[in-house]
Amino acid sequence: MITVHEYPFKMVEHEFFVLFCQMLNPEFEMISRVTVKNDCMKLHALEKKKLKEVLGGATRVSLTSDLWTSNQTIGYMCLTCHYLDSEWTLQKRILNFCSLPPPHTGLAISDAIFACLLDWGIENKISSITLDNASSNDVAVRNLKKKISIKGRLYFKGKVFHVRCCAHVLNLIVQDGLNEIKK
Repeated sequence: MITVHEYPFKMVEHEFFVLFCQMLNPEFEMISRVTVKNDCMKLHALEKKKLKEVLGGATRVSLTSDLWTSNQTIGYMCLTCHYLDSEWTLQKRILNFCSLPPPHTGLAISDAIFACLLDWGIENKISSITLDNASSNDVAVRNLKKKISIKGRLYFKGKVFHVRCCAHVLNLIVQDGLNEIKK
């Protein structure tokens, strides 16, 4: 319930949730938020192990990533992996969602992404990465290409490695067009 509905771990300490559970079964003993957290982390480790096995069998994977800074000035990065399963169905899984302190320099971005690739054991299986048009992403892609191309595993010598996000490009075009007709 906590995982599926993305409830906070402390949900088990909410007064009316505890009361609700006691009304359903007066003998039920509520677990602590620490126990909930530990159970969720065990489940995460189990699912990560399963996905590592799946990705280990994949020939190639593609990545997408995005970064943003919250209104509390906390930087975040999300890295998603896309691959074809054994039935040739496109799958996507979030590999990492982490804090990435500003400034989001190209080196910081590439280091964070490459560390994630190493953790998942897929650093030699990357076909492409889709990022928005931020100049720091150009630097990040150059650094990633250097690290990945050492093994000579990039298609077309890396010429198709960096894919620019179509939605981001389209948004920029629309914004420019709106600025033109604003008057």
